[in-house]
Amino acid sequence: MTAPTGNYQGVSGFTFTQEENEQLTRVGPGTLMGNLFRQYWIAVIPSSFLSESGVKPLRIRLLCEDLVLFRAGNGKIGLVGAYCQHRLAPLYFGRIEDNGIRCLYHGWKYATDGTCMEMPNIPAEQQFCDAIHHPSYPCVEYGGVIWTYMGPSKELPALPEFEFALVPDEQRSYRVFHQECNYLQVLEGGIDPTHVMWLHSPYNLADESLAQKHQPSQHIVANKSGARTPMAIEIVDTAAGFMYGAKRPFGAGEDLWRVNQFIMPFYSMPPGSELRGARIYTPIDDENSIKWQINWYPTQEIMQSVKKGDRLNFPEEEYLPATHEPYSFIRPKATKANDYLISWDVHRTQRMGIAGVNLQDRCVTENEGPTPILDRSKENLCSGDYTTIKARRMLLGAATALRQRGALPPGVKDPRVYRVRATSKVVPDSIPWVEGVKSDVLVSGSTALG
Repeated sequence: MTAPTGNYQGVSGFTFTQEENEQLTRVGPGTLMGNLFRQYWIAVIPSSFLSESGVKPLRIRLLCEDLVLFRAGNGKIGLVGAYCQHRLAPLYFGRIEDNGIRCLYHGWKYATDGTCMEMPNIPAEQQFCDAIHHPSYPCVEYGGVIWTYMGPSKELPALPEFEFALVPDEQRSYRVFHQECNYLQVLEGGIDPTHVMWLHSPYNLADESLAQKHQPSQHIVANKSGARTPMAIEIVDTAAGFMYGAKRPFGAGEDLWRVNQFIMPFYSMPPGSELRGARIYTPIDDENSIKWQINWYPTQEIMQSVKKGDRLNFPEEEYLPATHEPYSFIRPKATKANDYLISWDVHRTQRMGIAGVNLQDRCVTENEGPTPILDRSKENLCSGDYTTIKARRMLLGAATALRQRGALPPGVKDPRVYRVRATSKVVPDSIPWVEGVKSDVLVSGSTALG
């Protein structure tokens, strides 16, 4: 474990180059980030979205590839290319059978692993199934999520041992939302230590009744410090990323430390309470992404002891009817097109006029600049962007090392590095904050801090 490195120095007005921005944001096959992300298991969708066998497929797009996800009649999951190898007919309209999916145009059939099984529109002696290589990616169900591996290795990496994947179903919940922007600006919002007290807090930090309607409980604790600006932001490297602490005064020789986790390649964990939280920022393509909001109770005892949980759902987040677009079935009612159903009166007098932390984040991350990809060469970074700079450099460093030396990126080999949590904790000034929070942020068996 390395010591906290202190506040970032010398970043006033600092920017990333256009070339670096291109490297960080492009995720298609052969790109620097696309190749990096393919080394890891990728969360596709909660299993509940594909609960029935043989009913209908889902339109999926990951890392700029159009795919179809289906559960065959035998229960096996297939994630295959969206278009039939014969005449590129859409397999979304294919018929799901016991052991595969059949194209309705000419009847070509594909197994869940992409094997071409039948070509019934031509005689048996003329078929060439063995010559057809339909795109497909292995899938597993783990922790209530369908995961896929899109990488080149024949040996699948170990599944990440997140605590939320290890607890029983009733102790966790998943919420997923389509985002109209590049994955990176959503991720950067998830590891930003200074926006919480501005974007998500009441204009009057002492207005607890207003805060309780829209803020998680750990945000309300931060409000009580009365400090919108952290006294310090300190980073500690972990085996697959870093954790950072944002310090605020709490009086009587104590400080409030809000501790967040960044885990390669696109995970974060916001400071939590009894109800823990994690986020995944899955790239759909260069201009669209999925934000996962994950909550869980580590034990049954904790779940049963909590009398009133944080408010997680808002009517504005209800899903719209699905369209023909990939992942259209997770688009919320409040969108960029309708200004996220903002109340301008509330916005003027009480707080950000958009309901809930999730939509408040979306209104910013989907509108950073005029295009879906933020132009980072036009930024003017400051010490408050310490964590953002760190994450960008970590991503670029791992992707470059993979391309130039074939070095496996952090977290691929050791699934125990994911056994971490975030926390919000009051720590006495007399001890280092890392020691004060260590027991709260490490799950049993973790190797994150060595």
